[in-house]
Amino acid sequence: MRKIYNWHKKYFARFQKSTGLSSYSMAWISWFKGLVMGGVLVLFLSNCSNNIDQKNIEPKKPISFKKNEKVTTYLLGDVSVKWDAFKHNSKVPVGGRFENIEVTNFNDSSDLYGAVNGTEFTIDVNSTKTGDTLRDYKIYTFFFGTMVNTDFISGKILSINKYKKGKASIKMNGLSKEIDFDWDIGKNHRFILKTSINVFDWNANNSLNSLNEVCLEKHTGPDGVNVLWPNVDITVIANLKPID
Repeated sequence: MRKIYNWHKKYFARFQKSTGLSSYSMAWISWFKGLVMGGVLVLFLSNCSNNIDQKNIEPKKPISFKKNEKVTTYLLGDVSVKWDAFKHNSKVPVGGRFENIEVTNFNDSSDLYGAVNGTEFTIDVNSTKTGDTLRDYKIYTFFFGTMVNTDFISGKILSINKYKKGKASIKMNGLSKEIDFDWDIGKNHRFILKTSINVFDWNANNSLNSLNEVCLEKHTGPDGVNVLWPNVDITVIANLKPID
């Protein structure tokens, strides 16, 4: 500071000597210079402060909290199995259902795939119901009753995937066969499985013929042709009970 003061004093002495100005005039010049330099310094500091605020200081971001996702665990409720067989050349459907189904190995879980995969089922064929008691008797006597060890149809869900496709195995007439099926979730958390089978894949040709023989009149269409198709459409509906 002393050096700056001495330099400033000598500078003004030389300036006064070269210009011939009075000490009074030099005082005014010194005051005006100080005023100008002070203004420049204020503007510099102000600009520097603005640059720091804009470039280096970021506004604080609000803190957000992720809401807890609702987790639902599914329990298995009632299960129903419906089927549609077909007669006549025009494929007239004959519908029925099985009333007694036992389901095991369903895993109570919030993971649908983990819950359904591996589920096993056993169907009592004598629980067939079509709305006609005589027809019911003929089906489980002349169709299922002529098969090998088929008081029950059993099976297992092998897999389901996110594309709403799946595979299952069905054991009937002493044979186990894999089938493909489609699945979906309907209203009120109903798991719906749909597939179509051909009973000839389980060597049930003789059983189908046996049933057709005792139902010749019913299976003969307006064209006089007797037909009982081997194709059967199956729909399984499992009610899943959600527990939050």
